[in-house]
Amino acid sequence: MSEAHQPNREQIALWNDPAGRTWVELQEMLDGMLAPLEAPLIEAGFPGEGGRVLDVGCGAGATALSMARRLGPTGLCLGVDISGPLVAAARARAAAEGLASAAFLHADAQTHGFEQDTFDAVISRFGVMFFDDPTAAFANIRRAARRSSRSWPGAARTRTRS
Repeated sequence: MSEAHQPNREQIALWNDPAGRTWVELQEMLDGMLAPLEAPLIEAGFPGEGGRVLDVGCGAGATALSMARRLGPTGLCLGVDISGPLVAAARARAAAEGLASAAFLHADAQTHGFEQDTFDAVISRFGVMFFDDPTAAFANIRRAARRSSRSWPGAARTRTRS
């Protein structure tokens, strides 16, 4: 695929240079500002202890880390983001906390080849509004989720783990 036709090319350039570095520098302040959204998101997406969750557009990892803590040592929250600087910051935060149930992937959720039927829930705190092709992105993300997974918009109403 030519660079001119690479999906999300402008967003990748933005978040791997000025925006990504700025969000890393301001991570503590931004996490504080967005904190009121964290608990409802984690509650709505929580599939149960030991579950597997995909956090799309995880940024510096605040929501993925919070979900990983809630999932416990047998669970996994995989944060994915197009920003290398933000993924590096998220990995450092998980390592500093010794949180093995959090992992981070530097990739584009619109095009990444996620393993099919892997996740019990999919969450995102503003990370899904940047896709060039939302239909392709959500179809790709949906393939990664189990048939019974929690996802938008009815996450808070649907129980998925038996």
